Amino acid sequence: HFHHVIELLKFRQGTVVGIFLSAVFQFSYTAVFGAYTAFIFIRTGHLIGPVLCHSFCNYMGFPAIGAALDHPRKVTIFFFYLLGVILFFLLLFPMTDPTFYGSLAICHMTKPDTSTSVCT
Repeated sequence: HFHHVIELLKFRQGTVVGIFLSAVFQFSYTAVFGAYTAFIFIRTGHLIGPVLCHSFCNYMGFPAIGAALDHPRKVTIFFFYLLGVILFFLLLFPMTDPTFYGSLAICHMTKPDTSTSVCT
């Protein structure tokens, strides 16, 4: 996303520091998201999970935490943000258990009766 920096600087759509901070923030959370989708692919062996996850997250966008601070029910909103984060971490491994996804996987991480990692 750093290619947007040149565009924003060219059209003077913010301060230099603000543009770079925005780019670093966006780069950081997309790197974390990329690691998450790779994790989904490695755990499930299916491509559809990361694709659907990426589509959903692109549609939803980054959480509007700043807008939540100004909302009259901000305590309720932050409770559900926190609940979502807790449930995400609690359900991350159970919901990506490879046994849920059958034998149609693109990638199998282990051969039967061995511990070597192989993608077939």
